[in-house]
Amino acid sequence: MSLVALLKDSAKIKFQTWAPQKWNLRLGLVPGPSCIRLEILMLLVIFVPSMYCHLGSIYYSFYEIIIPKRLTVQGGDIPVEGLSYLLLMQGQKHLVHLKVKRNHFVNNFPVYSYHNGLLGQESPFISHDCHYEGYIEGVSGSFVSVNICAGLRGILIKEEKSYSSEPMDSSRRFEHVLYTMAHQARVSCGVTSRDSHVVSTSWQQGSRKPHDLQALSYLWSHKKYVEMFVVVNNQRFQMWGSNVNETVQTVVDVIALANSFTRGINTEVVLAGMEIWTEGDLIDVTVDLQITLRNFNHWRQEMLFHRAKHDVAHMIVGHHPGQNMGQAFLSGACSSGFVAAVESFHHEDALLFAALMAHELGHNLGIQHDHSACFCKDKHFCLMHENITKESGFSNCSSDYYYQFLREHKGACLFNKPWPRGRKRRDSACGNGVVEDTEQCDCGSACHLDPCCDATCTLKENVECSHGLCCLGCTFRRKGFLCHPTQDECDLPEYCDGSSAECPADSYKQDGTLYDRIHYCSGGQCKNPDNQCVNIYGYPARSAPEDCYISINTRGDRFGNCGRPTEDQQTYVICSGDNVFCGKLICTGVQSLPRVKAQHTVIQVPHDNDWCWSMDAHNITDIPDDGDVRVGTSCAPNKVCMDHSCVHHSILLYDCRTEESCHGKGVCNNLRHCHCEFGFAPPDCKNPGNGGSVDSGPPGMQVTNNNESGIEGSARVQHAQKEPAPKEEAGKR
Repeated sequence: MSLVALLKDSAKIKFQTWAPQKWNLRLGLVPGPSCIRLEILMLLVIFVPSMYCHLGSIYYSFYEIIIPKRLTVQGGDIPVEGLSYLLLMQGQKHLVHLKVKRNHFVNNFPVYSYHNGLLGQESPFISHDCHYEGYIEGVSGSFVSVNICAGLRGILIKEEKSYSSEPMDSSRRFEHVLYTMAHQARVSCGVTSRDSHVVSTSWQQGSRKPHDLQALSYLWSHKKYVEMFVVVNNQRFQMWGSNVNETVQTVVDVIALANSFTRGINTEVVLAGMEIWTEGDLIDVTVDLQITLRNFNHWRQEMLFHRAKHDVAHMIVGHHPGQNMGQAFLSGACSSGFVAAVESFHHEDALLFAALMAHELGHNLGIQHDHSACFCKDKHFCLMHENITKESGFSNCSSDYYYQFLREHKGACLFNKPWPRGRKRRDSACGNGVVEDTEQCDCGSACHLDPCCDATCTLKENVECSHGLCCLGCTFRRKGFLCHPTQDECDLPEYCDGSSAECPADSYKQDGTLYDRIHYCSGGQCKNPDNQCVNIYGYPARSAPEDCYISINTRGDRFGNCGRPTEDQQTYVICSGDNVFCGKLICTGVQSLPRVKAQHTVIQVPHDNDWCWSMDAHNITDIPDDGDVRVGTSCAPNKVCMDHSCVHHSILLYDCRTEESCHGKGVCNNLRHCHCEFGFAPPDCKNPGNGGSVDSGPPGMQVTNNNESGIEGSARVQHAQKEPAPKEEAGKR
């Protein structure tokens, strides 16, 4: 981008990031009292190109180049525990005093990743002497948290302004870029406070019970430890340059920053392990984080729980989910069922994301959203407010909720100080069921029954594979075998490549793809309200007429509403205009009642010669309410539902131009690659081929009417398969 383009808008100057994997992120300069001269802007463009790869979509209001000067102590060596630096910031000298902060990750914590479809594990060495925290001398309320092992990378808070420091990679003079994020930067949490009244009532009742005062004092005065396992989805991994080391280091830095918040409740967050989805997401990561949270927790219970012990598990995703940036299960820490949270890191403001992570962790620890009576010292917003800022802390209400959580013995695991060697359920060794290091397979405790893998975790003679959707009888399925058929009009098929045991990662049509000229795809699903009614009540249920939606969703009660206002969680929002189609799902044609889930209630309202049906989930936090219209559902021409509002479909971020990118012979998948029709080849559907995409694996040839070919074809035709896929292999992984 030219400098002329940068100056096109005199009120707001935007830079387009140069990193290919961040094509959709932007940074800009927010107009304000700090002015940047053209000369400085040109210097930034010329000398700091590497910085742009890390700034992302946050807006910045000030930049300058600084050279931190480490001070020496006369007459003796500087203690390892403490350091001091002299910084020249905005023309003023500031003395920064730092002390080392350790133990925010276990030694040799496991990092799992995928290579050619196989799960691998390594334990990177990360020094405990890199992270320091401190203050700026003479500046009340200042705070500094930096990693000093590769320059000074971290954050400084001075007079309620947040500064980020990053070393310049190409500098020989220890130059750093110091920049200020816009003060108004904040994120929001999707955790509803519908339970606040119920919880507060329980708290009041519980306070009448006698307790051992010594035991209660122990709960609060002793330090608690939360051992967190972090999963990074594929998009966020790509935003970190598809670099495992950078991903691990950034997560470690974020954990260190999160601790600066949780120390306010005498709790340390300890990174117990990581998994990076290097080759593709293992679950459906949708725009709606509530659905993603449910999917992630199911995967965690099935795949992670028996592999790596943890008190909580958080997933970091890279996309912008709309309004709410995080979702978490309330009071789930230390349980086996609901210890999960999901956070969106779609920008590059590590401190703001650390605040979001601490906020969602607070929900795991039983802390609900703050209300008007909550306060935290000298802060406009407290950390558990629905609008999260990085200049915040835990409130008096947060302490009360956390105290209640501990008093009810829900936090027993928090008093176990982490093991120095980590929390893997088994040591890295053959027989633990995880393919590690040089292992070709790992059949766990059932090796004597495994026909493909021997007890030394080596494939037996003349064996190609031992497991996977593209492995059958210890050999690879042939090229073009349909290993993952489509589950929906918005889903896409995957095929074996003939040389790997793994089916390619699930892909689907890009969010916002229009089908049947009315509805849109989102998360690989057709967001059609008729389908949602059938899923709940069975055929022939369907979405109700318009007057049913108007009649019920304008009532403003639990069975007809458009959510709850942030300022008053005791009332409901009355739907208006097209929003009536984004509140409660109203169905008609119901012939039999479904088996209603726990805490769900169904009502019926007479309408003409039929009934209008509505459902509500009462006293459930962070679990998708089956009675709500799903995110991405069409609500008006060119509009979809998002957070109970009917908004333009551009919120789904669809940007595919199939006529140009795919020559009109395919659709874009969720990775923005063309999935070609049969007869055309990826990547651009220009040349002849069997269809598919660079992500789907190679489809076989299409089956003709006289079955001249026995090779599996595209998902649009019938297949003549000599080796039908077992039932457990036919669905999504």
